[in-house]
Amino acid sequence: MKKKMIPFYFLLISFAGCKKRDVIEEINTPIVVAPTPPIIPVAPPTLPTVEIGTGSGALILKDQVGKNFIIKPGSYSNFQFDNLKNCTVSGANLVKIVGGNVSLTTMNGVTISGISIENSTYRAFNFLNEANDLILKDITLTNIGDVCMVFSINKKYDGTPASYSNNIQLLNIKASNISTFFGGAGSLTNDGFTGLIKNFKMSGCSITNSPNLSDGVFLGLAEDYEISNNVIDNVNTVNGNHNGIFHLIGNGKIFGNKCTNHQGNLVRAWVCSITKDAGVEIYNNIVWNSTRYGAFEVQVPPYMKAISTFKPGTSKIYNNTVGKLNTGLPKYFEGRLLDVYDTYSTIEVYNNLLFNNVDGLILNQMSSNTTTITRNSDNIYKANALDAVEDLTSFKSLIPGIGKQ
Repeated sequence: MKKKMIPFYFLLISFAGCKKRDVIEEINTPIVVAPTPPIIPVAPPTLPTVEIGTGSGALILKDQVGKNFIIKPGSYSNFQFDNLKNCTVSGANLVKIVGGNVSLTTMNGVTISGISIENSTYRAFNFLNEANDLILKDITLTNIGDVCMVFSINKKYDGTPASYSNNIQLLNIKASNISTFFGGAGSLTNDGFTGLIKNFKMSGCSITNSPNLSDGVFLGLAEDYEISNNVIDNVNTVNGNHNGIFHLIGNGKIFGNKCTNHQGNLVRAWVCSITKDAGVEIYNNIVWNSTRYGAFEVQVPPYMKAISTFKPGTSKIYNNTVGKLNTGLPKYFEGRLLDVYDTYSTIEVYNNLLFNNVDGLILNQMSSNTTTITRNSDNIYKANALDAVEDLTSFKSLIPGIGKQ
């Protein structure tokens, strides 16, 4: 009998089948994955450091990019800085200007620190042409007869970054016996905005012993400002006008400030939205012992409402501690937490602590029904200061959740 031949293709299939287990076993062999090495950050290159100045006279610095400048210690007449980009200029607290000022023209990414200006009948700083990402810090201003900082940049806003100023910061500046600390030139107009500052910040500063301060900070038009953790004491003692220590047109936040022994509202917020819907928040502030006016004011003056580009903004006032307001004579109205004028929007008022006023009323209602108060709750009044706060230095609230936290 002949042997039956097995087809070749069957042998191939059988052969492949008997190897399948080996292939699977090889595939299932554990794979050891090496750990990913840590990413080590690379430090940015160090900017070159250059000493400038002679220790006296005028100091002129122009057309510089990406450098650290150290000013030679001494007493100077004035500084003129033009067209600086990504630079720092430091006096290391060993440099002063006597009787003069600092002119800043076209500043982008610049930090100026460690200098003092004193005994000037004119201004301390002039801001001209262009300013973005500009920081002034650790500066002392003493005996300045004019507005300390004049921000003259007043470009017409067209939506581009070149048409507004951005990120102007005033940090840890100590001022005494001065007139207005900062004045901005911006405004609403019927065909748009001029002089807009976005992201203005004043923090950790003090203004003291300034009998003719008037408006401490005036922002003609600002979006997303921050006024925080500043100390104001003994100002406007001979001044009689209706001022605001912080007189602000636009929107932003005011918090953590302490104002004592003064004349004027701590805040006059003239509220409006600019490039987006926005509003004002006033919280965690201390206001004590004013000779005139209440702690805060929110309003839209008639001239602003009449401008075709005006857009309203909301207001929130909460967790503030205020007392002994509007003690001077003649008295036009009593001192309250908040003077409410026409805002054409909504206001929330809550968790505020009041004490030692003529009565327990919270609001001075001056609006002609164009302001809607959507919340007015948990505001507590104590006739006696000792029932409200631990002392008249820290002003720490004795009532949990009410007043400055």
